[in-house]
Amino acid sequence: LTIGLDHLEVAVPWWIKIGIIVPPAVVFFLMLLPVKFPVQERVASGVSYREMLAEFGVLGALVVGFLLTLQLMDFFSDGGANALTAAQKTTFIGIGVAIVAGFGLYTKSLGSPLLFVLALIMTPLATTEIGTDSWITGIMEGVFSEIHPGWLLVYTSIIMMILRFFAGSIVHKISPLGLLAVSCVFAIAGLFMLSKATGMAILGAATLYAFGKTFFWPTMLGIASEQTPKGGALTLNALGGIGMLAVGTLGTTYIGTLQASKEIEVVTANATIAAEVPAIFQDGELTVLEDKTVYEIIHYKTISEDRLSTALADLPSDKKAQVEESIQEVRAASKQGALTNMCIFPASMLAGYALLGLYFKSRGGYQAEQLD
Repeated sequence: LTIGLDHLEVAVPWWIKIGIIVPPAVVFFLMLLPVKFPVQERVASGVSYREMLAEFGVLGALVVGFLLTLQLMDFFSDGGANALTAAQKTTFIGIGVAIVAGFGLYTKSLGSPLLFVLALIMTPLATTEIGTDSWITGIMEGVFSEIHPGWLLVYTSIIMMILRFFAGSIVHKISPLGLLAVSCVFAIAGLFMLSKATGMAILGAATLYAFGKTFFWPTMLGIASEQTPKGGALTLNALGGIGMLAVGTLGTTYIGTLQASKEIEVVTANATIAAEVPAIFQDGELTVLEDKTVYEIIHYKTISEDRLSTALADLPSDKKAQVEESIQEVRAASKQGALTNMCIFPASMLAGYALLGLYFKSRGGYQAEQLD
């Protein structure tokens, strides 16, 4: 529906597009009202509320506190557009510290180290599954000429929906960690191929990518449920929430730095641009760059539109328009190539799952924890 709205001659406000999900959400809500759910395993086993929180512990609260602090900084700085005052920074950091301290005082527990590791892995996982999707439409705009790039996401979502019906039978044949490792390989291959593919080959690459990301989220929650049963619904919801926070605060931000880096690399290496506008180069490096900082911890460079315009101002109008078009085409094409750099997310996950596999092997293999 949103793709159809994009084809209208009149621009449709974003809130109308978001509002499309309200009717089905209301239907689901009405369907759930009369449903009676069984007692949760934690409650049935007599695990107390404090014990549930203790499973998450200080380590889990540390991850949440850190991400929440970044989220507050991002929100009140309008996405980094406005500088934060020292008082604001101190307040936001104080909120994060208070969360960790309060959790520690109440639970008196460090928490499950395994759950902490899973929480850390959720950052690249959520970025691979959700963050990359949020960029693919823009990335593919320069590749698809007649088809709305959003159809690529529809295609991968359909594949994911179908495959998840068979998740149970697949995970019983190989361990959850084995499934996640194989999924990482598919995701790496899919993203790499998407960065190179043209025409119909893009569908093949997207298929691999969809195969890869299908089982990430549900399998991670399944592992948390099996390995930390005392955590009950808290650990599952917290892990999912950490993923959503992480992709919004760190994932998409880091993807932006990767794209900026790729853009600079491609423009710098373009001999045609170097010949037409030597003024923007010095010793083989671009001189129209500006430094950017996010949360005061992520530093990167990007092409400055103002400096670029100033450098091109002295060119004749016809040549200036031609050069601007050439630079824009090169920059747009570089976005697809940036998908290669995004392979770092599933690659880091693969390393994490390999280490977890060795850990479980040292304990006699992967087995679900049972509550008495």
